[in-house]
Amino acid sequence: MELMNIQTRDWLRAPDLPRALIGEFIALALSFTALGAQAQDRAAVARPSRALPTLTFPALSLSGPDARSDDAREFHATALRDLKDSGAFQLLNPGRAAAGSGASAFTFSPVPGTDLMLRFVSHSLARGKLLIEGECINVATGAVIVKKSFLGQTAAVDRMAHRMVDFLVGKVTGTPGVADSSLVFARDTAPGIKEIFEMDRDGRNQRQLTAFGSLTLHPAVSSDGKLAFVTYKGGPPQIWGQVQPKGPYQLLYPKDGRAGMALSGLTWSPDGQRLGFVQGSPKGLADILCLELRSSRVAQLTQGGHTSKSPSWSPDGTTIAYLYDRDGAPQVFLMASDGSHVRRLTSDPSAKACVSWSAKGDRIAYSALSEGQSDLYTLAPDGTGRQMVLSTPEPVESLCLAPDGRSLLLGSLAGKDSHLRIVGLDGTIQALGGSRDGRQFPQWIQNPAPAVAATPGPSSPYPVPALLGAATP
Repeated sequence: MELMNIQTRDWLRAPDLPRALIGEFIALALSFTALGAQAQDRAAVARPSRALPTLTFPALSLSGPDARSDDAREFHATALRDLKDSGAFQLLNPGRAAAGSGASAFTFSPVPGTDLMLRFVSHSLARGKLLIEGECINVATGAVIVKKSFLGQTAAVDRMAHRMVDFLVGKVTGTPGVADSSLVFARDTAPGIKEIFEMDRDGRNQRQLTAFGSLTLHPAVSSDGKLAFVTYKGGPPQIWGQVQPKGPYQLLYPKDGRAGMALSGLTWSPDGQRLGFVQGSPKGLADILCLELRSSRVAQLTQGGHTSKSPSWSPDGTTIAYLYDRDGAPQVFLMASDGSHVRRLTSDPSAKACVSWSAKGDRIAYSALSEGQSDLYTLAPDGTGRQMVLSTPEPVESLCLAPDGRSLLLGSLAGKDSHLRIVGLDGTIQALGGSRDGRQFPQWIQNPAPAVAATPGPSSPYPVPALLGAATP
């Protein structure tokens, strides 16, 4: 998975948000109003209705004789989509996509009722590089909350916008956004053939990662970027993947290639050295196994005689959440990473379908089947604090918590079609299209942080423009 090189730097150590304002914004961000869901869905829990901080994002100013309005328009449009999808702001009067050159184009008056205003200027540089600098203003006080710059190739303008929004969301809510993240999934390429694909979180820039010409399913991506998956390229299902990031795909399990039983539910340990998966038995049951990448040793973690599935590792690597039908309908259980210390987490009679542990480790999400609906819940790892997110008539076959823990990525079935959706923990829904290309088994991964550029000095080829030099100290 190839990533664009983008550098970021603070031009100025401007003061942070006042504590009262930070507290207010965090409270607002954590109490997003549940928006009206689509006709076939219903939000199950009413959240407190409070206004989000309002933000205006006028046009970008252009600087330099080679300034390109197309780049500015693309940055502006992408950032607007990301700001809306973040759920952290109420956008007001976003303005045009690009403004003219010169300092006068950078002076905008916010509309009444605006809490925050973004102001950016775009510089086209030599060798196809683009420098975008900007600031976020507290409109009430005129204080500059932060100044930030983004330097990269013009081809990476979308990712520069994603990074800007993630940084701003983190500044306002305390947790960075996930605009600059990726979704990995399986999808149809021909009848009876699926391959693994990756795309940006907003559904754009789709790229194909495998080309086996066979049924290829259940992708999993490690924290260092290794991809593993199940493929039928040799006949029986096999687990293939990368031993090193960006390395070639190779057979991981079984080494003789002759398992002949169903394989699914791949999940990497946080250190990327162990791969958990589900293997079916000749009696139609299933167990969770663990492959140690360095030694190729495989250990069975569950005890057999039942069906265990949907393993999900805790972020500290010590515990695995999974589904287990020991007492009838599948329930959420926890076990130590070696299969010991098994304990039950849910007890209600509804059958559980899939489970996912948050990147922070504070929440576990799962889906449950109830009266023909798929109900989505989150709860704490000790079993307390259960909250319902959404109920939908579409069977949810897989789910994954976002890296920031604010939303769920669902793989759902609608008749014979399968598709992906993002559901906020406030009940908001974002469809990602592709219902006719059979998208399944999605995983949500956070892209690596960009390289940090050196602070510009008198000899820097990218000096701070005078336009942005007068910031509130």
